[in-house]
Amino acid sequence: MLNEEQKVFREIVEGYEELDDTGILSAYSKIPYALLRNETDVGTEDLFHEFGKICKFYRIYKKGKDFLVEGTNGDYVPAKLKYKMAASLINKEARFLFGEQPDITIEPKGDTSILTEESKTQLSVMNDLIVTVLKKNRFQDILVKAARDCFIGKRVACIVNFNEEDGVVITFLNSLQFVYETKIGNPNFLTKFVCFIVVKDCLSLADRRIFEKKYTYDEDEDTVYLEEKIYNGSGVLIEDVTSRQPIKLKRIPAVIFINDGLLGEVSGESEIELLQDYEKWYSKLSNADSDAQRKSMNPTKYVVDMEGNSTKNLSTGAGAFWDLGSDQNLTLPHPEVGLLEPRMHYSAALKTSLDRIKTAGYEQVDMPNITLDTMQGAITSGKALKAIYWPLIVRCKEKMKVWGPGLSEMVEIIIEGAIQYPLCVTKYIQDKVIPITYEVEVVQNTPLPEDEIEEKTTDLAEVESGVLSRKTYMKKWRGLTDTEVTDELNQIAFERQILEEASFNNGMNGDNKLINPGTDDFNMMGVNSIKKDGTQNGGNGENNLDNQQQEQSGLSSIFQSINSNTSGENASTIQRLNGTQVSTLVNVMSQYGIGTLTRVQAVSIIVSMGVSESFANSLLNEEDKKKNKKQVI
Repeated sequence: MLNEEQKVFREIVEGYEELDDTGILSAYSKIPYALLRNETDVGTEDLFHEFGKICKFYRIYKKGKDFLVEGTNGDYVPAKLKYKMAASLINKEARFLFGEQPDITIEPKGDTSILTEESKTQLSVMNDLIVTVLKKNRFQDILVKAARDCFIGKRVACIVNFNEEDGVVITFLNSLQFVYETKIGNPNFLTKFVCFIVVKDCLSLADRRIFEKKYTYDEDEDTVYLEEKIYNGSGVLIEDVTSRQPIKLKRIPAVIFINDGLLGEVSGESEIELLQDYEKWYSKLSNADSDAQRKSMNPTKYVVDMEGNSTKNLSTGAGAFWDLGSDQNLTLPHPEVGLLEPRMHYSAALKTSLDRIKTAGYEQVDMPNITLDTMQGAITSGKALKAIYWPLIVRCKEKMKVWGPGLSEMVEIIIEGAIQYPLCVTKYIQDKVIPITYEVEVVQNTPLPEDEIEEKTTDLAEVESGVLSRKTYMKKWRGLTDTEVTDELNQIAFERQILEEASFNNGMNGDNKLINPGTDDFNMMGVNSIKKDGTQNGGNGENNLDNQQQEQSGLSSIFQSINSNTSGENASTIQRLNGTQVSTLVNVMSQYGIGTLTRVQAVSIIVSMGVSESFANSLLNEEDKKKNKKQVI
């Protein structure tokens, strides 16, 4: 006679027996066995067994890990909530790895100083091609999904297709959709790749359509051959799409990404296999706790020395009245009614056990077990978060040791295909791709916030010390193009020149009085300042004195013209200006006169001194008259 727990266990075991490797394979892959056998020379049974294990991993990811409930004794239906810890951790890990798409760029190989203009142009064309192709294929979205499949099913494949109608198409396949063979002695070189894609999924096998694409490499001819066929769900050939023919590429346009594993595990390992036991025990204890709470919500009622007929069908509603009678057959009855309520003293210990199991499961994939409660009062700067997520960052760097070279090879296939099949890339770029020497750089981006203020401060210090150019800084933090940066730098230099010319020592104080009256009268109007060529005007030399007098004479004539040709109101406005403002005004008039400043710029600078726009225009009108008079002469 089996007890309740043994009955439940038997049901679970029978369920697994019904859903054996073959059943799971047919339910998840939907690929006829005959097609797989045809493409596998040896080890067919091993392949089916491997596919069956992978299908179980997908089943755990989708539905959660099964566990054995305990303690029911047939009295109630036990809780069976699967917490899907493994699925949650795999999703988090994939998002952290590729939530921010890696930066993929084409860089020159070797010494960049000997690059020709043609090579630079070709590098730009290649980068534009890759960016456009990845964007059109929604690469960021399919990359995250491919990472999930890789973590679940041990490996994924990326295949690049070229055709004139659709252009360049990037497709990722899970481990149940392809079989492959590698070269003896070189596991990184594919000699055979066969993929199966369900293009029409139906319950009826006759209506289901499966597309088979097969690449084989002939080592003697150094040629890759392609075959394409369509089968129904029973493995019957429906259409021969492409008969065996060579392609122009010198390698199979596919890349295999293997997840972790040891040196001998060439097929990779599944992270579901690491996490399934932790998920099982977490779900088991959590459901047992739920069952205990359900039982405590409905406590057990008991009676002592009561007459049996009076205790039948007692109401448990609010305000219910019980009319009970004691057992008259007893000599000295002690009637009693009570409730048995579990006190749940185990709650603290259970919480500790659940936290320990969960933390251990998280540590299997180096994922920090962070919640809002654990982060309260903690420093949440970019550096603090990076320290918390450092184990996961290192794990992702390890995974990029596989994904980085794989993505580089994918990009190389795209470029090689663009060279061999130029009509397939006309929808992406207008220029023709020409073979040059290059290398592909793949840089991972983690989705952690950065301390931008601190990084900006560091970059500004490098700009001041001369190890970082202003152009690089503006392109990095402002997002400007080369042309926009050049315009911005020219504007900054122009404004600095005006300010420097306006802020030199003009020999006057704020009341328009000479600081040293009677000596060096030519110092008036600031002619003892730095000249346009950057040299100092002051000095005791005879030549210097002549130059200073000549420049002073020119500036004084401008100032005299302003005073003599303006109205009384404008003259009084000039008298209110201090020495620095007058010096600036004279310099602006001089710059306007020689054409360095436009009228709009000159008016803007004069008005900034606190005078009216009409006053500024009147001064410039006088300068225009003087300039026209010189031209007539």
